[in-house]
Parts: sequence; C-alpha cells; structure tokens
Amino acid sequence: MNKIIFFVAGGTGGHLFPAMAVAQSFEKTQSHFLIDSRTKKFLLGKNIKYHVISSSKLEKNIFKIILSILKIFYGFLHSFYLIIKFKPSLIVGFGGYTSIPSILAAKVLNKKILIHEQNSVMGKTNRFLSKISTKVAVTYENTIFAQKSSIFSGIPIRKVKIKKKTYQKNKKTILIIGGSQGARVLSEIVTKIISNLDKNLLKKIFIIHQVRDEDLNIMKKFYQSLNVKFKLRTFFKDIYSEINNSDLVISRCGASSLAEIEFFTKFCILVPLPNSANNHQYSNAVEFKKTNNCEIVDQSNINYKKLLKVIKSNLFEKKIKKIKPIIKTKKISLVNIINDMLK
Repeated sequence: MNKIIFFVAGGTGGHLFPAMAVAQSFEKTQSHFLIDSRTKKFLLGKNIKYHVISSSKLEKNIFKIILSILKIFYGFLHSFYLIIKFKPSLIVGFGGYTSIPSILAAKVLNKKILIHEQNSVMGKTNRFLSKISTKVAVTYENTIFAQKSSIFSGIPIRKVKIKKKTYQKNKKTILIIGGSQGARVLSEIVTKIISNLDKNLLKKIFIIHQVRDEDLNIMKKFYQSLNVKFKLRTFFKDIYSEINNSDLVISRCGASSLAEIEFFTKFCILVPLPNSANNHQYSNAVEFKKTNNCEIVDQSNINYKKLLKVIKSNLFEKKIKKIKPIIKTKKISLVNIINDMLK
C-alpha cells in the first residue's frame, strides 16, 4: 500500500504551486492537499484530493482575536480528524498562517513533519513551525532566519507540456505577471512605459498581461487607444507556455515566479512588492540577480527614461547579455528529501 502524504499549502499560488510540483512525483492516491478556501480554485477540475481547512491570522483587535483563535482551533480539530482517518506518513508544510492548525495537529499526533520555505527570508509562520518540525528545506542557500540544519532544496516547478505559440509574426512579446492574483501597480507602471514608446515601436510589440478583474476594462481600453496588439487574462492556466514564448518578462518577485522565469532563462524587469513580509520580495530579487540577467525596479522611485532604454536594448537592439551560468551548489531536491523521510 502506498504511503499517504499530506501537502499543506494555502493563501496564494506561491505556497500552493511548489506543493503541486512536488506531488507530481508521487501517485495521486498518495497525495492529499490541506488548503484554505482562497486556493481551492487552483485545484478544481484537476483530479486532486483536497480538504479545505479553517485558519486565520491572529488579529490585534480583542474581539477579532477570539474569532481567529476559534477558526484555528476548528482547523486543528479538522486536521486532527483527517490525520487519524488517513494516517499520513508525512506532513509537508509550505508556509503561510493557513498551515498552522494542520502542522500543530501533526505534531500532537507525533507525525513526521517537513517544512519548506520558498522565500529568501523565512516567514514568521515557518520560523515558528520549523521549531517543531522534523526537517526544514529552503529555496535559497542563505535564507534569513532559517536554522543552520536546514536543507538547501531550491524550489520545485510543475511539469507541464510547453506549447509553442506565435501570437504575432515579427513582433516582440512582453509578458506582465503579478503573481497568482495579478498586480494593479504593474498595470500602472506598464501604462507609463507603453505610453512613452515611439509609435513605430508600438507596432512591433505584442502584450500579454495578467490583470486584476477590476482593471480588465481599463487596460483593454488603454491598449486599444494606442492600437497595440494585446492579450489580457486575470489568470494564466498555462503560465509556462506564456513565459516560454515571451521575449521579456515584467514581474513581481514571488519565489515561484522567479523559479519559472529562471527555468526559461528570460530577461526580466522585477518589481518587488514593497510591503511584502520582511521585504522578502526584494531579497528574492537580489538573490535571483546573482545568477540571472534582470533589472530590479523600486516601484516608488522609477527612472522611466532608464527603464525604456533597458526595454529597447533587450527587445530591439539585440544586445541581450548571455545568461550567467548558474552556480553549482549541493542541492537536494524536495522529492528526494520526502522519499528519505518516508523510509
């Protein structure tokens, strides 16, 4: 009988997608996902077993904190029940406050626990949970706040079939992505960039843009007003093909997004989310730049003249620098760590 593995991930695609990537290496009968309601949409129609677990941030308001504790406690009881019912041999947590009740239940039931930190700065939840886990794996070798015993695993990306697409002949494709939820600020930045491109260059570009629902019509009218060819989506089911077929990527700096961009060796303009916890997106970008060609932009102080030069140079002047070879370090994949823990 195959051993059962619980993958605990919620909040955003940044936590869930690495879990899905790892699960691909195991039989579907082995994998159960413990998620929250926000990430449920990513698993619908995928023939994946999942359970929605209640959880919450600990609010500062005295009345809200009581409700938060009740939600976490209910999630703990639900997780406790699921662990007893399915008897998983291992629980793998991918961070975020949604993982707290499930990991705590696993600890009470004396289960093996593996924690994976995606970002270059370990989040508060993983800092706490790593103290009660069996092993800890990290994406970046020098992850801040990680224990010295942490295993350098990198971050897994999903195995998918890449579709070669040619949207527009003789046009350069710019892909704008803001994580699984899109990003309004990126739309504002791109609007200023595109508005300042020469008309003859506007005819040579094709825009693929991930936007928020509320920005869909605004961006559609903007691109139409400039007669720019474009494709707008609120979410890309096949993001790998979109990255593969792009000439330049403008992106936030979630660990999963950076891993995907690195896999396809694309030049990118990175705009870290300034209010990310512990400013981890900026730290991710700095680590990424050590082995990849990119431009890091501070969204509060953008030099648009310089940015336009960077875009023109990399799209039209064929002065793209060769991607630096990735520094070889001793990396142990999450799949191998899990297999070792299942023995």
